[in-house]
Amino acid sequence: MNFILAVSLSLVGLASSHPVAPSDDPIRILPKNWKFEITSLKGPGCPDFGIPDGRDRHTRLTYGANTVDGSENYLWYVAYPYLRVDLGKTDSIWCETELQYTENNLYPELVETADYRLRLHKNGSRVITTYDLDNDVEATFTLSYLDADVTDSYTLRGPAASVHGSQFELVSPQSYPPHPERECGAAKLKFRTELKVSGTGTKGVVDSEKHEDGDTLQYYGTQMGFSYDWQRCAK
Repeated sequence: MNFILAVSLSLVGLASSHPVAPSDDPIRILPKNWKFEITSLKGPGCPDFGIPDGRDRHTRLTYGANTVDGSENYLWYVAYPYLRVDLGKTDSIWCETELQYTENNLYPELVETADYRLRLHKNGSRVITTYDLDNDVEATFTLSYLDADVTDSYTLRGPAASVHGSQFELVSPQSYPPHPERECGAAKLKFRTELKVSGTGTKGVVDSEKHEDGDTLQYYGTQMGFSYDWQRCAK
């Protein structure tokens, strides 16, 4: 499946998008504009809600991706710099994230609209991360859509090492249909992201791309992507 980047903003947990225009004009089902905002974080994997200093990496929305061929597959990513494990030191970590979704129309002025109903889990989930696992070590990512009662999981088994931000898709333990939200135009979304490492090997590290900033090691953050699309609301 081919994805391209949609226009996005990332402003301390705030992100919005508008669709990329298709070249062959297939039938599209989507609002003119939409926005996600982080409203709550809980857990050891995201201790930084509301406190970024403008320099350190923090838990945040990063970017969106979508198809433009009429298949209407959408993803949005959340980066978790503190969501990392190291075998024998930190074997498991988690974060619960709450997002506010809002549909709107930017032109001629910003007006909230309610023409479409958001549907979660249109096309599984994605992970962008880095890892270095010895033989007999495994790491498991779990992303739970709490209100939708949907859980995706993926296990990496060593020996395995990533190359520059490896990306892979979480595999659902069973087939789930898209989950429509109750209201048109707005929704509160809740996710629990969990990462575990276990095994008898020596090395088992899962974190993210990183760089040194003075005396501080900055982690970009493992990115978890949730999928969605829309259905039209009755007038």
